[in-house]
Amino acid sequence: MKNMNITEEVALFVANTRYEDIPLAVVHETKRLILDTIGCALGGVGTTKGDIAVRLARSLGGPPEASLLGTQDRISAANSAFATGELMNALDYEALLSPPDHATPYVLAAPFAMGEKKDVSGAELIAATAIAHELATRLAASLDFGRRFTMKIPERGLTMSMPTPGYGLCAVAGAAAAGRIMGMDADKIAHAMGLAGYMAPVPMLMKFATTVPAALAKYQSAGALSLQEVLSVMWADMGCTGDKEILDGDYGFWRALGCDDWTPEVLTKDLGKQWLFPMRLFYKKFPCCGAMQNALALFSDILTERDLSPEDITALTIKLNPLAELPLWRNERIENHVDAQFNTPYVFAAVANRLEIGPSWQMEEAFNDDGITRFMKKVRVVTDLDNHTRRRPQVEVTVGKGTAKKVFSGDGVARSLIMDDKVLAEKFRKNTRTILAEEQTEKAISLIFRLEHCTRIAELISCLSPNPDKPE
Repeated sequence: MKNMNITEEVALFVANTRYEDIPLAVVHETKRLILDTIGCALGGVGTTKGDIAVRLARSLGGPPEASLLGTQDRISAANSAFATGELMNALDYEALLSPPDHATPYVLAAPFAMGEKKDVSGAELIAATAIAHELATRLAASLDFGRRFTMKIPERGLTMSMPTPGYGLCAVAGAAAAGRIMGMDADKIAHAMGLAGYMAPVPMLMKFATTVPAALAKYQSAGALSLQEVLSVMWADMGCTGDKEILDGDYGFWRALGCDDWTPEVLTKDLGKQWLFPMRLFYKKFPCCGAMQNALALFSDILTERDLSPEDITALTIKLNPLAELPLWRNERIENHVDAQFNTPYVFAAVANRLEIGPSWQMEEAFNDDGITRFMKKVRVVTDLDNHTRRRPQVEVTVGKGTAKKVFSGDGVARSLIMDDKVLAEKFRKNTRTILAEEQTEKAISLIFRLEHCTRIAELISCLSPNPDKPE
């Protein structure tokens, strides 16, 4: 009997892991992740990116296998996965998984759509979600992307160098989880993983980050990748063969992604025994890039503690990581809601003006508001690439001038970033306010926190169709 290859080992983990094998703490974190992500998807319906995704999926139609989130329509599972992936990522408000940073829209939309098609149990949806995220973070951690992106900033005498990862790596994890939902055995799951890997897109993150205005497809379309995952599963289920050694060998998936090397034992060591992803999740408090989250929370805490208005503040200096040196973060003109998600002065102006945290940040009237645009001119961004900023606090708020000038600073991890169950539920309420009736929202929250007791996820899905009295 030949030695098991890495792809086979992963496929067996996907197919054979039972819900009962997953620790209770992992189950609970997975339910929190599902709650947060569904809320972000419904909150994204009102964005330009979300609206286009809904309209495109509706036009593609197909048999009524799954919901088109944000509407009362039913379409094919493949097209539902496309729309759901786009909606999950529309606000840039979904949880981060480090690595690969953004993972959930790329690995959850496909099993979620296939789960609705098959009407699986809540326990099975939890298991598939946990497996998808565990594979995504382990695979990402195993890959060495090197530091092949270099950008010179001559006016400041700086050079920045960083890796160029891509979210195409999530294709394998999303397809594997969707295959499990379909009830595939390990052999067919390996075929589905192989098919998905061959369709995985090239890394485009750094091209996105250096191009303004921002493309609505963002760093990688979560909808397109999720659609590919469903197609891979359906294809394999019909008997199409994929590369059952997609992760293996000198020309495996790692090299196809342009990596310098990979460490496969990071992917496979204690797989199924030790769950890594729950400790690597970060839930966003603000609907914008993750690089700004802590500094935004520190600034918000200072505003609250000092009872400051936008007019009180004469200057605001923010220290961020080197991402803030890239053109998308320094873009002076906001042309669409994706620009707004990465525009550092804008998001701090939104906090200063007490704009309700949530989907309203992404609306055109917000980023064109006179008060917000005035405050944006007060914001100065520095990064730790500058030697003189290394010891600088993350946030410095200047109030007054001359002898009356005061500076309030914030550093370290903000207390208000803690996202317990109560805070996540409130975030869900705000995200779904314009889509769901209050009773639907409360039922959905309750069902998700006891999802393992749902024998059919149709019970949850029925809570997520919009209130007919509310406009789509």
